[in-house]
Amino acid sequence: MELFGPAMLADPYAAYAELRERDPVYWSELLGAWVLTRDADVRAVLRDPTFSSTIAGGPEGSAQDATDDAADVLAATYSFVHSSLVFSDPPEHTRLRRLLSRAFVPSAIERLADEIRVVTERLLDAAGPRPDLVHDLAEPLPVAVLGELLGVPLGEQEGRQLKVWYNDFLLPFGRDVRTLSAEELVAVRAAAQGLSGFVTTVIERHRQADEDDVIGRLVAGEADDRLSREELFAKIVLLLIAGHENSSSLIANGAVWLIDLPDVRELLTGDASRWPDTVDELLRLVTPNQFIRRKARGNTVIGERTVRAGDAVLLVLAAANRDQARFADPDVFVLDRPGRQDVALGHGFHYCLYCLGAPLARLEARISLQTLFTRYPALARFDDPLQYVENFNVRMLRALPVTTC
Repeated sequence: MELFGPAMLADPYAAYAELRERDPVYWSELLGAWVLTRDADVRAVLRDPTFSSTIAGGPEGSAQDATDDAADVLAATYSFVHSSLVFSDPPEHTRLRRLLSRAFVPSAIERLADEIRVVTERLLDAAGPRPDLVHDLAEPLPVAVLGELLGVPLGEQEGRQLKVWYNDFLLPFGRDVRTLSAEELVAVRAAAQGLSGFVTTVIERHRQADEDDVIGRLVAGEADDRLSREELFAKIVLLLIAGHENSSSLIANGAVWLIDLPDVRELLTGDASRWPDTVDELLRLVTPNQFIRRKARGNTVIGERTVRAGDAVLLVLAAANRDQARFADPDVFVLDRPGRQDVALGHGFHYCLYCLGAPLARLEARISLQTLFTRYPALARFDDPLQYVENFNVRMLRALPVTTC
């Protein structure tokens, strides 16, 4: 089995199941990391403060070893890493969590419900009778909602530009910067400048408007020396990335599941209160962010293997969410599944990474999918095989053409 080879794009879950059965605590020479696929092991590491997020997932290589151009690029990426909630541990993580929780109050998310519904209807109106649910709904919807949240209107062109910028900005992550080509270094530098300019626009607009919303509260915190400029940049860029990719993946892949579940759709038509449970089960099955990385700060025994200090660990959330030791019939959609506590959106003290992303992803998926299948109860997919983007971390469809009647 070739882990994360081309054959895994169509169905990574079969490979995860094989690995979980054969070698659940697997050392991958290719990845230079332990690969964990059991639910119990994944949860244990996510709860264990001796596994660090600070370095894992950051740019590889050092400024001392890099070329001048690469070292310049590292300045922006390391600033993002050191200021980001994703790559922090307590006590700094605790501080950032406290500050963010004051800005990302539940009412800020619920306030977006009407906007999500309006945008969904508008996108479906424009798509016509044969929409592509990726390009016509799953991709543009989260961008439009983020624009509303940030107070900066984002049209289709602006959304595409932001996506290019943050994709390029993340090029050094998981790569040794010394291996980046000259063209890639130019792209990373341009992305950092573009994102910095966008964040400056967002911050200045909220300073002038003095509005009591998510970004307004973050900006006010900066005025009180609560968040630095670098920390604000990291929070807004993280919001752009997590708030777009995860929602797009959940909406598109969730639609595929529901198209093939007419009995579930009929039940939802008669009882709309079942939609939250539906979205939660889709989250478990889809797991938009398939895996995350950690680094051991001390020797730890997992299963029968010793993970040593400094070792990288890949936690395969998607495998944990289909572990039959925790979930009966793990590859089957079960609406009334008892004890459905998956790790699709994190677990332990790092679940707060999704204090905004988790409820926003759920809300966008619930409203958009409910609107879609209420409007088109006979929705059907073309027989073309599903094609996925070559990204094993975020499971994204290239397209999803459907007929509405």
